[in-house]
Amino acid sequence: MELHQLRYVLAVLDAGSFTAAATRVRVSQSGVSAQVQKLERELGVALFDRSARRVELTAEGARLIPALRAAVAAVDGVRDRASELRGLVVGSLSVGTVTGLTWPTLFDAIAEIHGSHPGVDLRLREAASDALIDGVRHRELDIAIAAWSPEPPDGLETATVFDDALVAVVATAHPWAARRRLRPAELAEADLIALPPGTGARIALDATLVRANLASRPRWEVATPAHLETLARRGLGVGIASESTVGAAAGVVRIAIDDPRARSQLGIVWRPDPGPATRALLARLTA
Repeated sequence: MELHQLRYVLAVLDAGSFTAAATRVRVSQSGVSAQVQKLERELGVALFDRSARRVELTAEGARLIPALRAAVAAVDGVRDRASELRGLVVGSLSVGTVTGLTWPTLFDAIAEIHGSHPGVDLRLREAASDALIDGVRHRELDIAIAAWSPEPPDGLETATVFDDALVAVVATAHPWAARRRLRPAELAEADLIALPPGTGARIALDATLVRANLASRPRWEVATPAHLETLARRGLGVGIASESTVGAAAGVVRIAIDDPRARSQLGIVWRPDPGPATRALLARLTA
């Protein structure tokens, strides 16, 4: 059993195919496939069901994956500790962030790590919060800037960066424009303008309605708070966003939501066993 074989198995699982895994590990597809098959013969079990249209784990493979991940993590941990003894920060650092994040501290910290520690293989990708949190759990990401509501994700370390109340945004001519507060039940009956699933404000909106035993499918789903304000200003519905992301633009009114737990929280998420590169980035993000 070779370490690179374990890494290839995890790459196939995380990437979803042998082709994508080969690109990730920079080895030919036939090389990845041959090494995985060699490992399967040694273990005496098939790890992947290759008859499906998408590569899927067998039942035996699913039971072995946690042990494979633990083995690779243990070896990486030895290398990390050795690097620390030499006073170096090396290895890989995969960072995830919600799409469209404009928090300068993150990008300043990434730039500093990139300049100060050229031995770190630093990578960044954007995604929705739920996908980012899953990525940290499954060791596809080392650290993420993600949203949650109302409680932080279980089993992971977190540090809150932004904690904003959820507000409704309506046109100045809207019948609710003079209101100071809105009940969740009223929101469920409105033509809602919402951000996409996985964003902080959408997670908070869905959680607010669930707590009130309500369900709502937004009529308008837009990519940015600016688009949300644009539709609300034209009287097309009631926008729902976190307070700090919607400014005091002309033509719209912000209204509080009558639920103290209706808050959008954005923060840093990482596993309890961070490597040295992750710790170096954390130190800069939380300074």
